[in-house]
Amino acid sequence: MPQFRYIHGFCVMRAQPFHIGHAKLIDAMLQNCAHVTIILGSIQEQGTKRNPFDYATRQKMLQNHYVNTSGFERMNIVGLEDIHNSEKWSAYVLDFLGKTFPNLPKPDVYYAGSDYDANWFKGAVPHIEIIDRNDLNFPYVSASMVRDMIAFGDSRWKNFVHPENQTLIETFLERQKSIF
Repeated sequence: MPQFRYIHGFCVMRAQPFHIGHAKLIDAMLQNCAHVTIILGSIQEQGTKRNPFDYATRQKMLQNHYVNTSGFERMNIVGLEDIHNSEKWSAYVLDFLGKTFPNLPKPDVYYAGSDYDANWFKGAVPHIEIIDRNDLNFPYVSASMVRDMIAFGDSRWKNFVHPENQTLIETFLERQKSIF
């Protein structure tokens, strides 16, 4: 196994839907971490405008994108329900990781897409890495923006979602016409 900067990196995202900005963050994790855990949050919510996709569909989006990459075997994708308690959130997530993956080392880095997201785990893990999705070399992207484009029938949403997931999203939404 190549030398990595960190032993076990993790992130929490809703991936509603999984888009190129999420992939930028996960790609950085795969480059720098021996073990990578992606927690898909809000698994108790689905079928709404904010959370249209169920956990299985979101998990499949990540698998579709990474299954043929060299880092896939180092990746864990799991779902977690929200607790809606900001004071207990980091302890809740870290406890969940310890119970779910007792044979993995304790996480030593949290990856976030913004300073706001990073704040949840400051002081709870030794390192925080912020992967800026809003820089001059990368287009602005957010899942809210992608969902809005889908809702308005703007096909440019496909510019922000990997090709291997476009049909999956279209098929899912076709079955869930009432969401948008």
